[in-house]
Amino acid sequence: MVGFRVCDQCPGEDEHVQNEVHALLFCQDHRVCELRKHFSFLFTPFFEDFSATQPFLLQQVNNQLVHDFLSQQNNRLFLFLSEHMDLFVAGRDQSAADQPNNLAEGHPQL
Repeated sequence: MVGFRVCDQCPGEDEHVQNEVHALLFCQDHRVCELRKHFSFLFTPFFEDFSATQPFLLQQVNNQLVHDFLSQQNNRLFLFLSEHMDLFVAGRDQSAADQPNNLAEGHPQL
């Protein structure tokens, strides 16, 4: 996988390309899966394969479906995305994500 970043969150030996779609829908890290379970109401209208027992997708989805998911009219989507970003920005060290920011409230960092 030359030129691609391998997901550093996924458990196991399989190498997955860490891109936005992978992080959002396919990453199998337990913290990411727990977050998706908590916000499952955002996923179930768009992804039939999504469930509490399998809070990640196994088959690729088209760009339109990802766009529709990210365009849904639900203000909780922004909270999910903020918490989701915290997990990936911090990597396995959660202390960086625990720093306060105003992103979830719609205010950029100063």
